[in-house]
Amino acid sequence: MTVFLDLAKINAQYNQELKDACARVIDSGWYVLGKEVSEFEKEFSRYCGTDYCLGVANGLDALTLILRAYIEMGVMQKGDEVIVPSNTYIASILSITESGLTPTLVEPDINTFNLNPDLIESKITRKTKAILPVHLY
Repeated sequence: MTVFLDLAKINAQYNQELKDACARVIDSGWYVLGKEVSEFEKEFSRYCGTDYCLGVANGLDALTLILRAYIEMGVMQKGDEVIVPSNTYIASILSITESGLTPTLVEPDINTFNLNPDLIESKITRKTKAILPVHLY
């Protein structure tokens, strides 16, 4: 059996801080944007050493934004291929197809259930522009 992360245990040390942050958001009435998001974006951009950070609703939005930015910058174009594990979370595939790109599925490694690096090379074509690993376990 593959065991998922025990997020409650991992985040236990941050429990009160997370509850306090949630309470501030609820009390402010700003569930979208607002001071908490703005402060998080500033702090996270400093942590990453970059000038910009954009908070989004979920991983699907984040992945789609990245792929569409690559298209806008000319790094990728619609119809290009993105290698992704065949047993991925659906957001990975949706971000690729919603961006006008083509997912190329690679079977998982039998021991890790993650993208099998030994099978990637055989899937690369002239249209392959990215590999999107997804760590489910």
